[in-house]
Amino acid sequence: MSKEEGTDSNASSRESTPTSDAQPNTSKSSSTKKANKVSKPRLTASQKNFNHKDAENKRRTAIRERFTELSHLVPGALGHERSEQVMLGKTTEFLRNMIIEQRRLEEMAQKHGLTMEDGERLREDDFAGPKWRARNMEQYEAGKQKKEVSESQQANYQGDDEND
Repeated sequence: MSKEEGTDSNASSRESTPTSDAQPNTSKSSSTKKANKVSKPRLTASQKNFNHKDAENKRRTAIRERFTELSHLVPGALGHERSEQVMLGKTTEFLRNMIIEQRRLEEMAQKHGLTMEDGERLREDDFAGPKWRARNMEQYEAGKQKKEVSESQQANYQGDDEND
């Protein structure tokens, strides 16, 4: 082994093992920025969990308040605000009836020669689109009544079985 080879091996070992003098090359501006920047401490898992629960409770409370407000606006819905299914069903029925009533009033106004501005009239695409007809609604209601009758008959049939 020659003297030159020995020095080369020492040089390679110095490169692989950092010394106390070997620091990463950082400029003064980046270290100054880091020193001036105050970093926020990270949240613990329990703090994250608490924040998540708190946000979820606020969201649920806001939804509950909207359903309560809706129950005051929709006839027959007061007292049902805790059941989203009942509230949405009653609201849908109420809005459907209001739209039917508006279409009826628009037809009556047209028959009497009253003109309405376009912004006041229901659009063609409102309530089932441009092919909407009152008879379509009648067919829908008839089908709905048949379904309700068959459900009540099934309930009565099951009640008879329990009594036997």
